[in-house]
Amino acid sequence: MRNFWKSENIFPVAFIALMLFAAAACDNGTDPDPVTPSETFIGTWEMTNIVMYDTPIGEMTIPAEQFLGMSGTGAAKSVLQFEQNGTVAVFTTYTDNSQDTMSGTWSVNGDDLAVSGAGIDDTVQYKVDASILTLTRVMAINFTPESPKEDIVLDMNYTRIP
Repeated sequence: MRNFWKSENIFPVAFIALMLFAAAACDNGTDPDPVTPSETFIGTWEMTNIVMYDTPIGEMTIPAEQFLGMSGTGAAKSVLQFEQNGTVAVFTTYTDNSQDTMSGTWSVNGDDLAVSGAGIDDTVQYKVDASILTLTRVMAINFTPESPKEDIVLDMNYTRIP
Protein backbone atom coordinates (compact mmCIF):
# COMPACT_ATOMS: atom_id res chain seq x y z
CA MET A 1 0.00 0.00 0.00
CA ARG A 2 1.26 3.36 -0.96
CA ASN A 3 1.89 5.99 1.78
CA PHE A 4 -0.71 8.71 1.12
CA TRP A 5 0.75 11.15 3.65
CA LYS A 6 3.96 11.73 1.73
CA SER A 7 4.55 15.42 0.94
CA GLU A 8 4.10 14.90 -2.81
CA ASN A 9 0.57 13.59 -2.16
CA ILE A 10 -0.49 16.17 0.45
CA PHE A 11 0.33 19.27 -1.61
CA PRO A 12 -2.24 18.64 -4.40
CA VAL A 13 -4.96 17.73 -1.87
CA ALA A 14 -4.22 20.81 0.25
CA PHE A 15 -4.19 23.03 -2.85
CA ILE A 16 -7.60 21.72 -4.00
CA ALA A 17 -9.06 22.17 -0.49
CA LEU A 18 -7.72 25.72 -0.34
CA MET A 19 -9.26 26.55 -3.75
CA LEU A 20 -12.64 25.13 -2.70
CA PHE A 21 -12.54 27.17 0.51
CA ALA A 22 -11.66 30.35 -1.42
CA ALA A 23 -14.46 29.77 -3.93
CA ALA A 24 -16.98 29.28 -1.11
CA ALA A 25 -15.92 32.59 0.45
CA CYS A 26 -16.42 34.59 -2.76
CA ASP A 27 -19.41 36.94 -3.11
CA ASN A 28 -22.22 35.15 -4.87
CA GLY A 29 -23.97 38.40 -5.77
CA THR A 30 -26.75 38.03 -3.20
CA ASP A 31 -25.26 40.37 -0.59
CA PRO A 32 -27.26 43.59 -0.18
CA ASP A 33 -25.76 46.82 -1.44
CA PRO A 34 -23.90 48.70 1.27
CA VAL A 35 -25.93 51.38 3.03
CA THR A 36 -24.73 54.90 2.31
CA PRO A 37 -24.72 57.46 5.15
CA SER A 38 -27.66 59.40 3.71
CA GLU A 39 -29.81 56.26 3.63
CA THR A 40 -29.27 55.34 7.26
CA PHE A 41 -31.60 58.01 8.63
CA ILE A 42 -34.29 57.88 5.96
CA GLY A 43 -37.58 57.41 7.80
CA THR A 44 -39.52 58.82 10.73
CA TRP A 45 -37.95 59.63 14.11
CA GLU A 46 -39.46 60.82 17.40
CA MET A 47 -37.35 62.85 19.84
CA THR A 48 -36.91 60.84 23.04
CA ASN A 49 -34.31 62.68 25.12
CA ILE A 50 -31.53 65.23 25.18
CA VAL A 51 -28.11 64.65 26.72
CA MET A 52 -26.30 67.86 27.69
CA TYR A 53 -22.58 67.74 28.41
CA ASP A 54 -20.44 70.01 30.60
CA THR A 55 -23.34 71.76 32.33
CA PRO A 56 -22.80 73.42 35.74
CA ILE A 57 -23.89 70.13 37.36
CA GLY A 58 -22.20 67.79 34.87
CA GLU A 59 -23.86 65.61 32.27
CA MET A 60 -27.67 65.80 32.21
CA THR A 61 -30.24 63.67 30.39
CA ILE A 62 -33.62 65.32 29.96
CA PRO A 63 -36.78 63.71 28.52
CA ALA A 64 -37.82 65.26 25.21
CA GLU A 65 -41.13 66.62 26.54
CA GLN A 66 -39.34 68.46 29.35
CA PHE A 67 -36.68 69.83 26.99
CA LEU A 68 -39.30 71.01 24.50
CA GLY A 69 -41.30 72.57 27.35
CA MET A 70 -38.24 74.64 28.31
CA SER A 71 -38.36 76.28 24.86
CA GLY A 72 -41.39 78.35 25.89
CA THR A 73 -43.21 77.45 22.65
CA GLY A 74 -45.65 75.01 24.20
CA ALA A 75 -44.13 72.13 22.19
CA ALA A 76 -44.54 68.69 23.74
CA LYS A 77 -43.47 66.30 20.95
CA SER A 78 -41.18 66.55 17.92
CA VAL A 79 -41.02 64.12 15.01
CA LEU A 80 -38.64 64.29 12.04
CA GLN A 81 -39.39 62.57 8.74
CA PHE A 82 -36.52 62.27 6.25
CA GLU A 83 -37.41 61.28 2.69
CA GLN A 84 -35.04 59.72 0.15
CA ASN A 85 -35.70 62.64 -2.24
CA GLY A 86 -33.90 65.11 0.06
CA THR A 87 -36.94 66.56 1.82
CA VAL A 88 -37.59 66.64 5.54
CA ALA A 89 -40.70 67.41 7.57
CA VAL A 90 -40.84 68.43 11.21
CA PHE A 91 -44.08 67.56 12.99
CA THR A 92 -44.60 69.36 16.30
CA THR A 93 -47.36 68.52 18.74
CA TYR A 94 -48.14 71.13 21.41
CA THR A 95 -49.42 70.74 24.96
CA ASP A 96 -52.92 71.76 23.77
CA ASN A 97 -52.77 68.84 21.25
CA SER A 98 -52.58 71.19 18.24
CA GLN A 99 -50.03 70.26 15.59
CA ASP A 100 -47.75 72.07 13.20
CA THR A 101 -45.81 70.77 10.20
CA MET A 102 -42.84 72.49 8.60
CA SER A 103 -41.02 71.29 5.50
CA GLY A 104 -37.47 71.70 4.30
CA THR A 105 -34.58 69.94 2.63
CA TRP A 106 -31.58 67.97 3.85
CA SER A 107 -28.11 67.08 2.56
CA VAL A 108 -25.18 65.11 3.93
CA ASN A 109 -21.46 65.78 3.83
CA GLY A 110 -19.61 63.03 5.69
CA ASP A 111 -21.00 62.96 9.25
CA ASP A 112 -22.63 66.38 8.85
CA LEU A 113 -26.35 66.68 8.21
CA ALA A 114 -27.52 70.05 6.89
CA VAL A 115 -31.21 70.94 7.14
CA SER A 116 -32.66 74.03 5.47
CA GLY A 117 -36.18 75.18 6.14
CA ALA A 118 -38.45 73.24 8.48
CA GLY A 119 -37.67 75.86 11.12
CA ILE A 120 -34.18 74.44 11.60
CA ASP A 121 -31.56 75.88 9.17
CA ASP A 122 -28.61 74.19 10.83
CA THR A 123 -25.77 71.75 10.18
CA VAL A 124 -25.23 69.12 12.86
CA GLN A 125 -23.21 65.96 13.26
CA TYR A 126 -25.31 62.83 13.10
CA LYS A 127 -24.98 59.12 13.73
CA VAL A 128 -27.37 56.20 13.57
CA ASP A 129 -27.00 53.28 15.97
CA ALA A 130 -29.66 50.65 15.35
CA SER A 131 -32.95 52.48 15.93
CA ILE A 132 -31.47 55.63 17.51
CA LEU A 133 -30.62 58.77 15.53
CA THR A 134 -28.36 61.18 17.42
CA LEU A 135 -27.95 64.77 16.29
CA THR A 136 -25.05 66.52 18.03
CA ARG A 137 -24.97 70.30 18.16
CA VAL A 138 -23.91 73.26 20.26
CA MET A 139 -26.71 75.29 21.81
CA ALA A 140 -26.56 78.49 23.85
CA ILE A 141 -28.40 77.86 27.13
CA ASN A 142 -28.75 79.91 30.29
CA PHE A 143 -29.23 77.77 33.36
CA THR A 144 -30.60 80.55 35.57
CA PRO A 145 -32.36 83.80 34.59
CA GLU A 146 -29.40 85.83 35.89
CA SER A 147 -26.67 83.84 34.18
CA PRO A 148 -25.40 84.50 30.67
CA LYS A 149 -26.01 81.88 28.01
CA GLU A 150 -23.35 79.21 27.75
CA ASP A 151 -22.51 77.15 24.67
CA ILE A 152 -23.36 73.56 25.61
CA VAL A 153 -22.74 70.46 23.48
CA LEU A 154 -25.83 68.29 23.41
CA ASP A 155 -27.06 65.11 21.78
CA MET A 156 -30.65 65.13 20.58
CA ASN A 157 -31.74 61.48 20.53
CA TYR A 158 -34.56 60.24 18.31
CA THR A 159 -36.08 56.77 18.12
CA ARG A 160 -37.13 55.33 14.76
CA ILE A 161 -40.89 55.02 14.35
CA PRO A 162 -41.73 51.93 12.27
